[in-house]
Amino acid sequence: MILYTNCNVYGRPDIKSILCNNGKIVQLLPSNNINAGKKINLNGGWVYPGFTDSHMHLTGLGFSLESIDLVGETSKEEALQKITEEIKNTPKGTWIIGRGWDQNKWKGKSYPTAKDLDLISNEHPMVFRRIDGHAIWTNTIAMDIATIDDKTEEVNGGIILRDSSNIPSGIFIDNALALIENHIPQKSKSDIHRQILKAQKLLNKFGITSIHDAGTSKQEIEVLKKMLENDELSIRVFTMINNDPKEYESFLKTGPEKDNPFIKIQAIKIYLDGALGSRGAALLEPYSDAPNEKGLLLLESSEHKKLVAKFNKANFQVNTHGIGDRAIKIILDNYQEVANSNLRNRIEHSQVVHNKDLPRFKELNIIPAIQATHCTSDMRWTEERLGKSRIHQAYPWRSFIDLNIPVSGGSDAPIETPDPLEGIYASVTRQDKNGFPEGGWYSDQKMTLDEAIKSYTEWASYASHEEKVKGKIKEGFYADFTVLDQELSSNDPRMILETTVLFTILNGNIVYQNDGK
Repeated sequence: MILYTNCNVYGRPDIKSILCNNGKIVQLLPSNNINAGKKINLNGGWVYPGFTDSHMHLTGLGFSLESIDLVGETSKEEALQKITEEIKNTPKGTWIIGRGWDQNKWKGKSYPTAKDLDLISNEHPMVFRRIDGHAIWTNTIAMDIATIDDKTEEVNGGIILRDSSNIPSGIFIDNALALIENHIPQKSKSDIHRQILKAQKLLNKFGITSIHDAGTSKQEIEVLKKMLENDELSIRVFTMINNDPKEYESFLKTGPEKDNPFIKIQAIKIYLDGALGSRGAALLEPYSDAPNEKGLLLLESSEHKKLVAKFNKANFQVNTHGIGDRAIKIILDNYQEVANSNLRNRIEHSQVVHNKDLPRFKELNIIPAIQATHCTSDMRWTEERLGKSRIHQAYPWRSFIDLNIPVSGGSDAPIETPDPLEGIYASVTRQDKNGFPEGGWYSDQKMTLDEAIKSYTEWASYASHEEKVKGKIKEGFYADFTVLDQELSSNDPRMILETTVLFTILNGNIVYQNDGK
């Protein structure tokens, strides 16, 4: 037994100690003067249920920690300078990989080209994913390796940007990414293992005890199981298997794996549209800043419907990427027609929702999995994409909650930081870290602090069918805690960003302790 003492418990002012045994909370106690097993002093910290990131990419985060990070570069020139510095000692022929560029933050907001990268090197194939992950910027040698030229045909559900001579410019969007990325050397299990170790170390530092991995390969699941066997896993992982027959067929035959408290295999991820930033999100009406474009469907509606029916029949929850209002309407229509509502199917992102479709989430028992920091990252240009007449339909968190729809929170890391405190802050303020805009962006859609915390705890656990064992400080629940140095308060939301994680406790054991450095 382990007794955690000298603590304050969120929502339970009467509790000062927590007794744990075999990974569960055995007893919540009103006093520190208890004699029981091993005692650990939490130094007056504030105990919250272990934070869950309900939509992120685990190996993607680990990979981002090893690759060239272009997040925050405010001009193409800055991005190119960083790439130049990073590859100085890289052997010729090595693929240069990175991510995080965002042309919306650059002067002119125009896409970069292969010629920009060619000026740096014509000896290294380069691929840089856009911040939303739905577009890549590559150089000429990479296109040569992939045999891409002016005769390359368009890809269904994808876009190849071209110059005036019909020659690909170096930007590939959504389904067209595979034309280049299929030529990048495949990861080994050793690579995956290393990247998961790096990712979970960062996640534990942020107070995260559980994640929902939005696209898990069979190989990644094998690595995770081996890590658990070797006592290397310091997070719980709810997997969403990739929508690829080679990845999911064996699992469909054997059925969901629900019994392991650390690795759940009971959901499958489908992409239906792209992202707003690259105008790939499928809209009902054209983009306000591109009247000839309505976004992309990465799958035909009929194909999506068949997959939903197939996966639900095998008792797998279906989690479909849907950002634009057209994509979300199609997903809801297909869920209504063929889905099993008891499986709590989800719409990942749920960013632009037509007013008529909001109540359908409740009627069909659909969970919107949202990422609050997407809103505060995108808000400076979202109205350009959507226009004034429909901007109120973007990031409608309050509308969901007022309909008693549980909203699960996450980060979509590595697209955004996986820090839950930044997500909670964005949820309650709809402001960036500098307090912009005053009063919050379309502030009528803010969450309360309690709701924001639930989105990372109780509601996130509901989204993975774990609400009876996780997401609350309650006897019989997993002993997963996030211990902060102060109580979160809505009176001064800025202090949420100034809060420090003291301990992260998983299954009753400390997996991170702040050493003050």
